[in-house]
Amino acid sequence: MALELTSLPTVEQYDVNRAIIQPIFMGQDYMQYMEVLPNIKGTTVIDKFNQLGKITKAFTNGAFSAESSGDKGATITITPSRVEAEIEFRANELFNKMKGQLMRDGHEFDNVEGSVVKNILLDLIGQGVKADFNRQLWLSDVAEADADYGIYDGIFQVAKEAGATALTREYSGLTTQADDAALVAGNGLKIMQGLYDSAAPELLEAGNHVFFVSGDIADDYMASTLESSSFAAAGYGAMVNGVPNLTYRGIPIIVRRDWDVAIAADVAEINGCTAAAETHRALLTTKDAFVVGTDFDENSVEQWYSMDNKAYRFRVAYMVGVALKDPKLAVYYTPNAIS
Repeated sequence: MALELTSLPTVEQYDVNRAIIQPIFMGQDYMQYMEVLPNIKGTTVIDKFNQLGKITKAFTNGAFSAESSGDKGATITITPSRVEAEIEFRANELFNKMKGQLMRDGHEFDNVEGSVVKNILLDLIGQGVKADFNRQLWLSDVAEADADYGIYDGIFQVAKEAGATALTREYSGLTTQADDAALVAGNGLKIMQGLYDSAAPELLEAGNHVFFVSGDIADDYMASTLESSSFAAAGYGAMVNGVPNLTYRGIPIIVRRDWDVAIAADVAEINGCTAAAETHRALLTTKDAFVVGTDFDENSVEQWYSMDNKAYRFRVAYMVGVALKDPKLAVYYTPNAIS
């Protein structure tokens, strides 16, 4: 008995939010360090109130005299862009993908419900959307005018344009790091030390710090801190069993190996590097310093079967934008200066 899909199960906005958008914005480990604005409709100005200070003076019998508040308030602007993901499955390809997914999940072949088919479709689409989101959120730059990296400014570009402190391979604390070259052994640790040493007092005081680093920096940091210990008891245990949560000075380290993959493949479209070997980059910031905006109410999904092409087609659209609240709350490293 053959299984025929005469029509695809209906996918609603709720399904897209539940299976794709919310896992992207709320379900990833690094997003807990971002402030997510879930319902922005377009360019949004966010009021920011700076910390008060120098308002306490000696007592006088004179009239009320308020300290100036001109520098106590500020605004940041987040300008989201609407993005869309389009994917097409030939009928036989979609069948094979569904079959593999069903086998992996242990479903009975004679009891395939519409909800199962829907979840498989959303899972397949969600994997691709998530990969694109992670790549673009960090590495995009509108000035690149590239279809994959030029839709909106990502986190590194936003940090640069906001005026955050930047380090490059010419930073004096590094062992000589040649241009267009892979990370020199020992420089992973020195990059993180340089970021910490270059951080503004406001960032160090803020607490809730986090490092985001590429895979090669994380690997070099592990090698520098473990191998240099001559594999003493603690170092040997870490080498054999691994370290589930890397930290530097007690600050958690989030490893982004997808940066290494993206830069090696698309270096010409990514700012701050000029060769595929220059995959090393890092960021030190604090929780909620970066704002990531989207609109859960305006996400959409379209699906249809093209009889002319014998293919199932899907389109998912959502909004996303990034802003940095204060340039003092971030410091970053890229091999070359971001233009």
